Formats: sequence, C-alpha cells, structure tokens
Amino acid sequence: MRSIAHVVLALIGFGIPSAMSLSIPSSQQILKSWSGTNNICPLAPKVEVPKDGLLSALRYVQDGTIRLQQVDRLSRAVQIPTTVNDYMTDPFDEGFAPFVEFQELLESLFPLIHSYASVDHINRLGLLYTLNGTDDSLKPSCSWLTKTLYRSMILPTGPTHLLPATSMATSDCKNVLIGLLSVIEDLLQQNWQPTRTIVLAFGFDEESHGFLGAGSLSSALEKKYGPDSFEFILDEGGMGLESLDDDVVYALPGVGEKGSIDIVLSLDVAGGHSSIPPPHTGIGIMAEIVYELERQALFVPVLTDDHPSRRMLECQARYSPNHVEPWLASGLQSSDHVALAEKLASSRGDAFRYILQTSQAADIFNGGIKSNALPEKISALVNYRIALHQTPELIKQRAIDIIAPIADKHNLSWTAFPETTATTADKPAVNNHLTLSTLSTPLVPAPVSPTNIDTDAVWARFTGVTRTSFESVPSLKGKTVVVSGDIMTGNTDTRFYWALSRNIYRWSPSRRGGSLNIHTVDERVAIDVHLEAMVLYYSMSISLTTECLSVLTFLDLIRSFDTWNDSVEISHDL
Repeated sequence: MRSIAHVVLALIGFGIPSAMSLSIPSSQQILKSWSGTNNICPLAPKVEVPKDGLLSALRYVQDGTIRLQQVDRLSRAVQIPTTVNDYMTDPFDEGFAPFVEFQELLESLFPLIHSYASVDHINRLGLLYTLNGTDDSLKPSCSWLTKTLYRSMILPTGPTHLLPATSMATSDCKNVLIGLLSVIEDLLQQNWQPTRTIVLAFGFDEESHGFLGAGSLSSALEKKYGPDSFEFILDEGGMGLESLDDDVVYALPGVGEKGSIDIVLSLDVAGGHSSIPPPHTGIGIMAEIVYELERQALFVPVLTDDHPSRRMLECQARYSPNHVEPWLASGLQSSDHVALAEKLASSRGDAFRYILQTSQAADIFNGGIKSNALPEKISALVNYRIALHQTPELIKQRAIDIIAPIADKHNLSWTAFPETTATTADKPAVNNHLTLSTLSTPLVPAPVSPTNIDTDAVWARFTGVTRTSFESVPSLKGKTVVVSGDIMTGNTDTRFYWALSRNIYRWSPSRRGGSLNIHTVDERVAIDVHLEAMVLYYSMSISLTTECLSVLTFLDLIRSFDTWNDSVEISHDL
C-alpha cells in the first residue's frame, strides 16, 4: 500500500529577485545538443486502438447525427439550474431540488447505463455508477480512470454543479459529465462488457468546496476499495490543448494543484449616528487592512527543478524553439529559481505567473446597512491559492504580521485563527475587536503525480493514448501531440481523492478558445470541442469532440486501459 506524502519544498522569501545572470551556454548551443538527445521531453509511444470489434471513435466528429444528439443532450442538461453557494451545507436543502430533477434527466438520456450499472446515491445527491468487469484480477483505473486493489475499475469523477449567475454553463462542467455518460451509453449499445470494473463518480458541490459530494464519495470509495486502490484518477481541469506553431500541439493535463485558504476578517466596533463619526469607521479600518495585504510583502514566483511547469517549458524549447522566448533554453539551465520564474512571468503574463506564485484576492467585503448609521459589523474575505513552495501556515503568519500593527494602531483587541470560531449568533459582540479565521480547512498544495515515462507505466500509457486520439482527429491531423503535465491554479474535487491514487490527472481536453466565459454569464463550449473529448474518453475506455475533443478521447481511454496489464515500451522519438 502506497503512502501519499505532501510535497515539501524550501520556503522562499518574499524579496524581489535581482536581475538574472546566466553564465551558461547559449540557447543555440543548448538547442543543438537537445535535438540529438533522448533525455529532454521524450514522448511515450502511441497506443494503438484495440482490435475489439467496436466502432471507431472518430465517428463522433464525423457523424452529423451524433453531433445533433450531443447538442440536444448538452442543451437539455444546462437548462436545469444546478447552482450552489458557499453556505449550502445540507443535501436536503430545498436549494438542491434542481439536482434531483437533473438526475431524472440523466435517467431519461442514458437508459442503458441506468439499466446495466448499479447506481448508488451517496449523501443523497452524489452519483456513483458501477459497471462490473469480467476480470476481478485486473487492477482498476480512476477519476475518470482509476484502479482498485480488489477489482478492476475506471473511475471518472466530476461535479454536476453549475456556478450561480450563469445562463448556459456548459464547460464547467456538464460538458464532461454528458460526454462521459454518452460514451458509456454508446459502448453498451454495442453490447460491450468491460473487462475492468468501471466506476463513475459525480459530486455536486465542488464550487462550495465539495465536502458534501466528493468528500462523501471519496469516503465511500476508500471504505469499499481501500487506500491507493485506483490506477489513476481523471478529473476536470488542466490547460487543455495549446498550439505554439502549426506542427505541434501541447496537451497539458494538471498533475498537481495549488493549495488554498480563505482568510475571513471580522470586525466589531461601536455604532452611532454618522453625523458624529470617529476618525476611522470600521469600514475605513477594514479597507486599510485589505490595502496593506495587497501592498506589503508581495509574493514572488518560483520555478524549482521539480516543478511540473519546467518539463512543459523544456518540451516547448525542444519542439517549438522558434516560437518561444529566445533565451528559454539557456534560462532553464539557471539555478536561480526565483529570477528565472520572474523573467518567465513577466514574459508570459499573469496566467503563467500564478502557476508559479501564490495569489491573493479580496473577494468579499460587507459592512453598513444605512447611510446615516455607523457600521457595527464589518467583514471581508481574502482568498489565496498557494504555490507549491509555500504552505497555509506561512500565509496565515503573513496575515498576522501585516494586520497586527494596524489593529494596535486603532486600539483593537484581536484574535488570530482560533481552533473553533463561534458564529455571530453564538457569541456576543465585543466592541473594537478583530477576529481572523478561515472559512474552511486550509488546503496544502496537492502531491504531484509522476510524469516520467521511463518509470511510471500509467503516465506512459495515458500519454500514449492521448497522442493516438488527438493525432487522429481531423482538426489536428498531421500535428505532433506532446503531452506534458502542468499545475492547476484552482482546485478540483480531486483534493478528496489523494489517498486513492498516486496518479491523478486533471484535464478537460479542449483546444484554446473552445470554452468561453468560464465562471460567468453565458459560459459555453464549442460542440466540436465536446465531441473531440469524447474520442479520448472512448479510447481510454476505448476518448472527446473537434472543439469538443473530450468525447472522442474518453472512449479511447476506456478501451485502451480495459485489458492493459501494466507493461509498457518507451520510445524517445517523434
């Protein structure tokens, strides 16, 4: 039984790095040496589609009837407003009523799955589909593809939620859920029976931290199958598919994710009439705190030698040398992890910066109820996504160091992160008192899944199937697909599944521009992306769609892992 240890890296100070000095070979010299080596970003061999008599996954992107069917399924799914907020803590809350309606829709859309699979309702609304395999000796695969110690199983996981205030939330992430179920339904229509047991796990409250859904599902799975019981877990996320030039496409599943912590600031002060105000009202004091948090001791990016993004950068420098920074190859030889990270962040922008750096965002601010009344209760929430080289404890200590002098200046008493925090209704207000607490249990950065194709057969198989699936779809025909892990800046439900597998991949395989308006009004995904994803799902069962790559791919995943026996050949060539 494997144990999962958190990755612990040396803490880096908050100082601004000095200019980078690179006393190393030139980029041209390095690239020339890289072109003749097998050690820089080797590619796993493509995995051929099994000759199992099943129909080709490519019909997902070629058959107009299937296209219209998926449009109908997706449109019906997003019309049910399965939204959640941070304070829905009871699965029997009437706010969850649309989820029951959504489950009824799934039963009508996918009758064969609901006929052949056993369906368990975990904590009322979590869905656990199990299709028993014919060979219990085979190890399983997970989330969306996992392995168990007791029987073979593929476990795709994904939340069934939408975000509030969205009119058409398709990409986050009913797109994936519908794609997965569509692929399994298609296989069952072909009288397919899995060799490995397949488990599909769908939570329902990821956007409010996932404790009700994935938290309950993970407990049920670990109780049934034991720790480290899945070959791998596939969930939503990742950077999708990106192109730097006409010849190469980069597939970037998330093999790790940043930690997180929500710091809640609660201030109680005396009220009164606004015509006789104090020098600083409670809102003024809270504004000062937020201002100082954003101004002082800013975080810096760090790119360590074992950070997954380094491998992605090496791949880009090898396969797209004319489309990256001219200094990238030589920069990657530098031992100054802070200066290199800052130079890359300045070059590539915030989207890349926050892969390497802790982020800080003041997201909620409340105070005051009337124009002529001094506010008595003021609160704010600041969200942090914690870089791999830092910890929640470091973030909490930084907040204390910055806020304590402000509290003292305004003669406030204060409490920092008590083990238990009573609700406002449970405790009397203490004037001129500031409390620092956390909204929920802080999350350390996730363990990083292995990505060495020479030593990890699961990753080699996963990347090989990905290459096969996407190099076959018409939209990417003739391109080389380079698979490299990266880091998620947000968090997925996989934080509850760490004990179930060491191989966790967070990936919604869509091309850049295929998913629009994520986390806002009119969130949507291109139907071609949805269909291409189904190809991958079919392949790994057997793979996803053309701006909808997801469906095609999952089919290939299911098929390719179904009878696999953990053996692998490695090729370092294109």
